[in-house]
Amino acid sequence: MIDFSRFSNNKNLPLMPLNLAFVLCFITLISACSSSRPANELSEITVLTQGESIKKRPEMAEACKGFYVSPQKLKEFYQHAALTHEKQGNGNYKELPCYSSGLAYIADDEFHWVLRAGGVAEFYNGEKSFTKICGVSCCNNVQGVC
Repeated sequence: MIDFSRFSNNKNLPLMPLNLAFVLCFITLISACSSSRPANELSEITVLTQGESIKKRPEMAEACKGFYVSPQKLKEFYQHAALTHEKQGNGNYKELPCYSSGLAYIADDEFHWVLRAGGVAEFYNGEKSFTKICGVSCCNNVQGVC
């Protein structure tokens, strides 16, 4: 058995176990501050707007109200949609009249997202941006976005 009393002036309160407890608390605090968000998954999804329509197509406002995107649906879209570059995709996707939007995290990065009816989503922040497009198999797996 270890005699911890030699590490403390107070024979009733050994110093070594207190230091050990402090170190364990510090390690727990540090690990709690590190990211537990998945590296290539959407998490902490917030939907800010639902069923919006672009200003160029005011006649679509009523029809677009039905374009509802839940956090789960966005997550499924993100998993099944293909990553593309804006140059490769149809440059007219911003003309798709119906959309929903919000915020989400990918690892430690917060992104704004806009998912348009037709199966095209933009993800962007101040440093990065990318577009994902839902193809035939994606549209079959994620009902209601295409």
